[in-house]
Amino acid sequence: MALTQSTLTQSSASTTSQPSQPQQPPNLSLPPPQTFDILPALHELLSRIDHSTPFNSDSDATLYTDLPPLEPKELPTEVLQIKAKIRKALRDLEKLPDMERSVEEQEEEMRELEGRIGRQRDMVRRLGEMGRGLDGGGGGG
Repeated sequence: MALTQSTLTQSSASTTSQPSQPQQPPNLSLPPPQTFDILPALHELLSRIDHSTPFNSDSDATLYTDLPPLEPKELPTEVLQIKAKIRKALRDLEKLPDMERSVEEQEEEMRELEGRIGRQRDMVRRLGEMGRGLDGGGGGG
């Protein structure tokens, strides 16, 4: 039993001495989904532009009937709110962990973690076999 105990200790020490990967903080605060929802505001803005062309659809105009139409010269001023929302969303994204990592780096980490999981499963399987061997080889006493 003492030999088995030291073998188990050595085996578990070898699996736990893997280089530690960066861990995500336990309470990761994600930005609210509305932060990234710019399409309604953009659609509203574009539908308010007074095109004065035959392509102007009445269905778009009726969606925002309570809003005055925009002249093209007013567009730069009106678009500032949407640009500010986009900048805020980008700042919120930059705060998230590992955003600077490439897809290839993340895929490499996933391969390493999958390999680690495989090694841990193999260790559990071998420990189970050792345990069954100890139970079966005791001699019915």
